[in-house]
Amino acid sequence: MKKWLCSVAGLSLALAGPLAAHAQTPAVPPPNILNIETNNIKPYQDGPYDKVASEYPALSQQLKDPTHFVGLEALTGSPRALFLFGYDSYEALQKNEEWLLGDAAADAKFDALDARQAPNVSEVHDTIWHYRPDLSNNIAGADIPHSRYWEVLIFHMRSGHLGQFEEMTKLYRDANLKIQQNIPWAAYEALTGATDAYLVLVPMTSLKDEDTGLAHKKDFGAALGDEGGQRMNKLSEESVASVEDNIWMVIPEWSYVEKSWIEADPQYWGSEPAAKRAPKPAAGAAPAPLH
Repeated sequence: MKKWLCSVAGLSLALAGPLAAHAQTPAVPPPNILNIETNNIKPYQDGPYDKVASEYPALSQQLKDPTHFVGLEALTGSPRALFLFGYDSYEALQKNEEWLLGDAAADAKFDALDARQAPNVSEVHDTIWHYRPDLSNNIAGADIPHSRYWEVLIFHMRSGHLGQFEEMTKLYRDANLKIQQNIPWAAYEALTGATDAYLVLVPMTSLKDEDTGLAHKKDFGAALGDEGGQRMNKLSEESVASVEDNIWMVIPEWSYVEKSWIEADPQYWGSEPAAKRAPKPAAGAAPAPLH
């Protein structure tokens, strides 16, 4: 199996039925502009990093920060934290930056936290992505406030082959619909901080969804058919340079979310989550940084 089939079909097939069944809150539309901050955590500094990262949301709330964010921890690959910031436009992003720069006292408080966090981090990298609704699927079927895990895929495309990603996405989506697996995902195209890349975000309410995917692998292959499989493989070989595929766990203590999310699940997003964080499984070989 080629890159696209291995990275997407083998894992994401799990996400359709359970997500649609558990959707109890109104669909949260993906932001038009997505800013992703990746923190590469130094080995064995997870504990100290976690302590400081948990202080940012309280400070954001205290200062009435206009921009909310979701914090995630890598369950695969090297130790990393991911923070997702959504905006309607570049202008909205600019206003947020100017809000902080215009308040010296608030800026100083965030700088102090950054200085305390710096010894625990080896690199911080920001990327900006643009939402592609035409490459996304079944957004209404996703229950974002109750999604505890995310599969995050980045397709690094060969120069001049971005258009072929669209054809691969259609083949993948059509095959899933044939087997009644209407998987919710949001697709983004890289704008700055990354080049010739597409980002696919797949929310999961539970990692049990991954188990369901294993049962559908053969069904997916049959729905794609020999001709479709050969076309998918050809497109992948010609256009995809590499794929990053990782699973991330949402960390409510690192997150500063909108009121509607808290109302949807106050125990989870509140100051005292219902369950303690599960131990992080041992990481495998570290992939390339998420950018």
